[in-house]
Order: sequence, then C-alpha cells, then structure tokens
Amino acid sequence: MLVRTLASFVAIVGVGWVCGDMLLDWVRGRKREAGGRNRDLPERALAAVVGLCAFCLVLMFANIVLGGAVFGTSAIVPLVSGGILIYGAASRRWPSGVPWMKVLAAALLLSALFIWPVLRGGSGARTGDTPWHLGWTEQLLGGQPVPTGPAPGYSQNAYPWGWHALMATTTRVVPGSEPLVAHDALHMVIVFAIPLGAACLARRMRPTAGWAGAAGASLIGGWGWLSAAEPDFVASPTLARYGADLVVASPNSIYELFPPALPREMGVVLLAATGVLLLRAAARPDARALLAGGAVLGLTGIVSVPMLIAGTLWTLAVAATVAKGMRARFVLMTAAAALPVFALWAGPVIDDYMRFGGFVDITPELGAEWSLPTALSSWGMLLPLAAAGLALIVRRGHLPGLVAFAGATALYLALTKIRTALGWDLVGNATLLHQGRVWPAAHMLAAAFAGAGAVAIYEFVRKRSRALALVATSLALGVGLVSPLFASLTMTEFLASNEHGFTYDRPDLAEGSFARRAAAGLDPDDVVRVKGGEADRLAFLLWQLSGARLAGYDDPRLPANDLRIRFSDLAARWEQAQAGGKIEADVVVSSFIDGGRPNSVAGEYGDQQWSLVRRDRPAS
Repeated sequence: MLVRTLASFVAIVGVGWVCGDMLLDWVRGRKREAGGRNRDLPERALAAVVGLCAFCLVLMFANIVLGGAVFGTSAIVPLVSGGILIYGAASRRWPSGVPWMKVLAAALLLSALFIWPVLRGGSGARTGDTPWHLGWTEQLLGGQPVPTGPAPGYSQNAYPWGWHALMATTTRVVPGSEPLVAHDALHMVIVFAIPLGAACLARRMRPTAGWAGAAGASLIGGWGWLSAAEPDFVASPTLARYGADLVVASPNSIYELFPPALPREMGVVLLAATGVLLLRAAARPDARALLAGGAVLGLTGIVSVPMLIAGTLWTLAVAATVAKGMRARFVLMTAAAALPVFALWAGPVIDDYMRFGGFVDITPELGAEWSLPTALSSWGMLLPLAAAGLALIVRRGHLPGLVAFAGATALYLALTKIRTALGWDLVGNATLLHQGRVWPAAHMLAAAFAGAGAVAIYEFVRKRSRALALVATSLALGVGLVSPLFASLTMTEFLASNEHGFTYDRPDLAEGSFARRAAAGLDPDDVVRVKGGEADRLAFLLWQLSGARLAGYDDPRLPANDLRIRFSDLAARWEQAQAGGKIEADVVVSSFIDGGRPNSVAGEYGDQQWSLVRRDRPAS
C-alpha cells in the first residue's frame, strides 16, 4: 500500500506541475524560453495544486459528457496523465534552482509530524465524512457520471464532487490502486500544500517571508502542552481538555494536517491561490490574473463551498481597494470566470433543488464552536506574530488587499456568530456559516501575516545581535513545536491501534477478507440488503468499498432519512418506500453460511459468518 501511495503522490504532483505551469504561462502572457527559466518556485508549486485540481475538473466534465466512461474505464486517466508528463519533460517544465537542502529538511519535518502516523498505522481514513467520500468515489469508478449516493432510485448529487474527482483521478492514475490509497496520497499533498499557500501569501508582503509563513501554518501549536505535560491529543471537540488546543477541529489549523484528508483542506489551498491571483490583479491592471483568479475561485467552490464563501468575501474586499473606476470591472470579471466553473456542479443541483422541494437538513449535530478568546489562544505564538505582521502592513499601507482579506475573514467569522445567536437554519445549510468553516482560512491568513512579522522582528534583532536573533527564533519555534509533537505521537498511537474511528487497517478489512471479496463483486448498479447482527455496519461498509446502493440502512443518530438524501421530496419518498418494503435487492448478505450456491461469497466479519448471494435478475 505504501508503494502505491507514493507512486500516486508522485504521479499527481507531476501532472499538477505541468498543468499549473501552463496556467502560469497563460496568466503571464508569455511562453517559456527554450532552456527553461527559473520563476518564483513557491508560486509555481502552488500553481501545481491548482493545475492538478483543474486537470481533475476537465476529466470530470468529460466523464459527465461521456456518461461515466472516463473514470469508469481504467485506461483513460493513466494514458492522459502519461501524455501530460511526457509533454512536461519534452518542454523542460521541471523546476531548476531549487534550494534542495531547505526543501528536504522541511519535507522531512512535515512528514515526521503528519505523515509518519499514517505510514505506521496503515491508513489515515477515519469514520465521519470519509466513508461518504469513499462511497461517492467508488460510484465514479463504477461508471456513474456523477456520484449520487447509497439510496437506490432516490438519490441525486448534492455534495460538491470536486473532491471525488480528485479521489477518482488519484485512484486511476496508478493502475491497481483504490480510493483508500488515493485518500492517503491526497493527504500527503495537503500536508505540503497548506504551508505552501501560507508561504505564497506571506511573500506578497515580504519576498523573504515565505519560509516563516509556511512554518506558521504547520509548526506552531498553542499552549495546551503546558497543561498536558505529556503527549496527548483529543479526538473529539466535545471532550476538549486544553481549551481549543490539542484537539480535532481546533481553530489552530495545523491539526488539519493530520489525517483524514478532507475537501475543506484542499479548498483552503485553492483559496490561497485565489488570493495570490487577486492581489496580482489588484496591484496592476491584469485581466488574465483576474480571470484566472475567478476560475480558481469557482474551482474552490466545487471542492468546498465554505471556502467559496470566504473567497467571494475576499474578492469583494480586495475590489474595494482598487481605483473607483475599476471596482465594478474587477468584480464582474472575477464573477464571469467563477460562475461558469462553479455552475458545472451547482447548476444541476439548483435545478434539483427546485424540482424536489428544496433541501432537508442532514447534519446529525453541528460541531463545537469556541469563544473568541479560547479560539485565538489555541494559536499560541502565532497570534502575537500575526498581530505584528498585520500592524506592519497597515502602517506601511502598501498592501491594502491583504488587509482587506483580513477584514473579510473577520466579517465571515462575525456572520457565524450571528447565525449561532439567531439560530439560522439557512435552508438546511447551517454548516455554511459554522465557525469550523472559517478557522482554516483565518489561520492560513494569520500564518502569512505571522511570517512577515517574524521576519521583520528577526531582521530588527539581528542588526543588534545575530546570536540573540538566532536564539529567539529557535526558542519561538521550539515552543510552538511542542503541541504538534504531542499530537503527532498520540495520533500515531490512534492509527496503530485502530482507535477513535481510524479503523480502516483492522484485520477484517485486509486483502482477502470477506468485506473486500464481497465488495469486489459489487458495483453502483447493485442494490444490497444485509440481514443479521451488525447488518447496518456491514451494509455501510460495502457501500464505501463498492459504491453499491443499499435497500435498507438505519443510522441510530438520525430519526429518519438515514441515507442522508439531500432533497426533501426524495427523502420523503425514500421513507415511504422503505416502510412499505418496496425496495427490492438483487444482492442479499446474510449472517449465516449459505453453501452450495455458485454465485455466493462467504466469510467472517465482526466475529460472525456471512454469505453474499446474488439473486437472479429477471429476463428483460
């Protein structure tokens, strides 16, 4: 599994680099010289993430047009990806002048903190949202144009499929791979991409602030270690012991770099790229940067709608900083590029929203929200450094766009507070204005400001004492690293022992297990009914591993609509059909051995014996 994960990571990074470089060529309006020219390496690397997502979007569009043939066929993605890599090699698009010692040191440190737990534990996938993403991805791989969900005949796509296109592409790019491998490969991308996004934003303030900005986004924890006194990490916000530090879903988004990989994490990287392009367009008239920024904003929405909201607020805020006669043009050109991209997903969803009675709330419980002092205290040393960087930029007054980003993010946070106070449902979309959707963007922006502030302080002190500057820097970084180190050690234990939802490396999911063999014979066209003890658990697992639809399922956390159908009328029809026994299954899994049938699969799961029998389909 490790070899396939690394191969997938290398392949998608290579494809992304070539596609991102072509995007930069277009934005800058010039072609590369024959020998290659060293550009700003951090920006090129960030463009590689954008290039990867754009490549996946193109594949997804083709998949929709061709009725599911792109991801449903194993050969297309490797062939197209191979062609792109060959083109990249022939046109010499690979980087030169890389400070390899610094890059390798940073990569080793980030890998030790955030990737090693996965390498030791076997899989970074966790219960929660990840099972849904696995099932939706399997439906794309099974030949569906868009992922619909596990309810047969009643599901329609309502979740942005950008992440599932990324998962499907990463699965297909290396033959013989699977979504669990793709998940861990994308987690590796996110571990390096989030610090990179902060670095590129920091470089807008000070060209030398990139490394410091990256460190702020990935290496500075809060003060929880003072109370913990030993390695600890809390797997649920409701059980938080150290304020908002050392806990999952912390406002300090360094903990987002731990597994599992989630769409909002890729979304915040795309948000950073959007910000870089918008700042370029605001600094001087640049129609191409503006259109590219709008397109990346739309792409952000296809991956994570909350990050689209943040990006929209950023766009309006930075537009207010340009010359009065250019503000309307700035907004309109950005929207002209963003809306068509976002509409690839949102258009059909809006149509279904109108046809099927609107949305129904499918969130069992909103996540924890923190008081502002508690949330900001989780940033530790980052908070004073970010304040110093922001004060420096405000005083100099030469980057109003970045200050506008900070104001827009504060507005987004204020809106979440208002929603909580007034109890807004937002037509079943309360999560769009939930604190947890704002903190990743706020933290990345704070890391960028902290990078600029740290460099300014370092240079000020170094003029007086080089030794003092080095000691102060080492001390600040050392203090900031304690909480991430505590969390990493504890996370390694979680994954190695299959605790707290990190259960995808347990023996009954190993190659050759009953669940694996049963799922291998299923596809999204199958309707499965599971009977017996732990039937719902096994049924949902088969959905995750195959994309097959379920004839019945009960989620104990929900009073109804257990398969989380998003549209109101369809959810009601599903409930009626299930209650009336009208949903027929063509595959039955029972908790006893049904021997002698040539089309049965039998084995153990959850200390019980199970058999899968495919019913004969009526002749057409």
